[in-house]
Amino acid sequence: MLDEGRRLQVLAAMGVDVYQLRGVRDAASALAPPVSAEVQESVDGAVAGAGSVSVVAVCARGVRAELQLARLFANIPRALGVAASRLTWIEMEADGTLPALADVPCYLFVGSATARACAAQLSLTQQNEATIAVSAEPQELLAGPPGRRALWQVIKPLARRLRAEIG
Repeated sequence: MLDEGRRLQVLAAMGVDVYQLRGVRDAASALAPPVSAEVQESVDGAVAGAGSVSVVAVCARGVRAELQLARLFANIPRALGVAASRLTWIEMEADGTLPALADVPCYLFVGSATARACAAQLSLTQQNEATIAVSAEPQELLAGPPGRRALWQVIKPLARRLRAEIG
C-alpha cells in the first residue's frame, strides 16, 4: 500500500486530478512558493551556476504557470534521473527573446517556436555536442495521455545522455 504522498505523486504522473477540500488545498498552496519566484530563481541559476546544471529546459512565458503543465514539468527531473537542481527552466519572452543559454550537455525545448529561437542562439559546436529534444506544443501536451507519452518519448535521449555521463 502506498503512503499518501507517494499515492498523490503516482496519480499526478498519470495525469489524474485529485480533488481536495478547500481547507487542505489552501494550506498546501500557502506552503508552496509562487511560480514566478521559481522562474526567476532558475533564470538566475542558469547564468550564475552553469557548472552544476545538466539540462536547460526552455518554454514560452506563462506556460509553467498552468497547473496541469506545472505538474507535468515537475516530474521531468525524476524521468531524467537527475536532481531538480540540475534542471533549469528558462522562459522565452512573447517577442521571442531569450536570456543567454548556458552551455550544457542537454536541452529541452517545449514547442517548435521555442526551438527555432533557441537554435538561433546556440553555436553550431553547441548544437553538435549537445543532445537536443523538442517536445510538442503546450496545448498538445494537455490533450491527454498521448501528449504526455510523446513528451516522455522525446526526453528519453536526454536521460540516456545524462546516464552515460554519470557512469
